[in-house]
Formats: sequence, structure tokens, C-alpha cells
Amino acid sequence: HSRRTAARDAAYFIPHIKPHFHILDIGCGPGTISADLAALVPQGRVTCVEIAESALNAARDPFSSRSVTNADYVVGDVTTRLPFEDDSFDAVHLHMVIMHLPCDPIIALREIRRVLKEGGVVGCKEMVMSTTRWFPVDKRLDVWEKGITGAILESGGSPDMGMGLKYAALTAGFEDHQVKCAASPWCFSDTEAVQFFGDSCAERFKDGSELRERTVKGGHATADEVDDFIQACHDWKEKKGAWFGVMNGELLAWK
Repeated sequence: HSRRTAARDAAYFIPHIKPHFHILDIGCGPGTISADLAALVPQGRVTCVEIAESALNAARDPFSSRSVTNADYVVGDVTTRLPFEDDSFDAVHLHMVIMHLPCDPIIALREIRRVLKEGGVVGCKEMVMSTTRWFPVDKRLDVWEKGITGAILESGGSPDMGMGLKYAALTAGFEDHQVKCAASPWCFSDTEAVQFFGDSCAERFKDGSELRERTVKGGHATADEVDDFIQACHDWKEKKGAWFGVMNGELLAWK
């Protein structure tokens, strides 16, 4: 996740940001996108939100290493009530967050709308897990989608949330003329990207990992199938023309 950047992963959102904006970045993760956004608002700030202090500690690292100081770090939960007043932020950003939430996505978007200023913009990007494709085709690689989809569903999340963003935004109170939805792919096809993705997928399912445990205990794949998946990832990296793609939904909504 620390490989993500605003230029690549929030390109749809950046044109709507102004230098004075106060941006709320919900589910900021390792903070790489957050720090990029902070650099775009030199007269403003970015407030990073995570559900636990331990997660916020990781988010501080890119700010510190880049000497970016216009940031705040707050523990909060968008599924209940964020610790901010109404109409507090010029923009709210979320990247692969709503799909993992253990609640109706509409609840989260209503809370986001509450803390957004009049005229402010929400940018939200969510995956459509069912669009996952690998080439060359290898059935052993299906464990990736099965394991992650199963874990998300067990947590009450929505693995295909990218398709439902417009519906959720309209139901949460945004008007039709205030909502714009599009889509963009993640694609790993050049040599460096293929090596990175194959290694990272294998790493996420290694012995002792949370995702491996949830995949096996949830009955989404056997331990042997997970082991076969790890080997398939390493095999895939070396194949001629290796390619991976998945579609993401993108939401822009104004209050």
C-alpha cells in the first residue's frame, strides 16, 4: 500500500483541489497519498484519520521523511461519528476504505457529507473485486480473489463497492447533479510492476499472515490451495506477457 501515490491513485481527485483546502483523508493507511495531497495544499492542511493510533503512527512516516508539516493525525471512525463539527472540510478523500467497512456504505457517506463544507468535494475510489483478471490464466491464482472477497464479506464489507458508489452517494443525500462517477484500472504489466505484484501477493498469503488464516478458516481455500497460489505467483512473474488488471470505481460528489 505504501507504493500508492496521489498522482497515480487519486488523479481523478487532484484537479478539484485548491492550495488553501483543508482535506480530510479517511483511512489514510501508510500516508503516502496523504503526504502527496498535503504538498498540493501549501496554504491548507491534511487531517489523516485512522481507526487506531497504531495505524496513524505508520501514516506519520512519509510526512516526516519529506519534511511535510501541514498535517494532523486523528483517531476516528466514519461508521459511527467522526470527531469533527459539521461543515469542517473543503474536501474529503477515501481510497479503498468504504469497501472494507462493516456497515451500510450509505451510513459512512452521510457522515462524510456532514463534515464537508458547502461546495466541498468528496473523492472516493473503491475496487470492483469481481473484475480481477490474470494472464496467462492459471486457476491456482483464483485464490487471490476468493480469499480477499471472502475476508471482506465476512467483515460486513462490499468487495464490489466500486460499482455502487453513485447509488450510495445519491441515497446518502448528494443530488444527482452533484455526483460524477467514472472508473479506472489497476494494471501490472511491465517487468518491474509484475515482479512487485507477484511478490506482494505471495507475501500477503504467507504462513502466519492474517489473510491466509482468514482464507483457510473461512473455507475460501484450503491450506494446500494457498500454497499452490504462492507458487503460482512466483511462476506468473516469469511468464512471457504476464499481466494483471482490475477495475476501480471513482466517485466525485459535491455538497
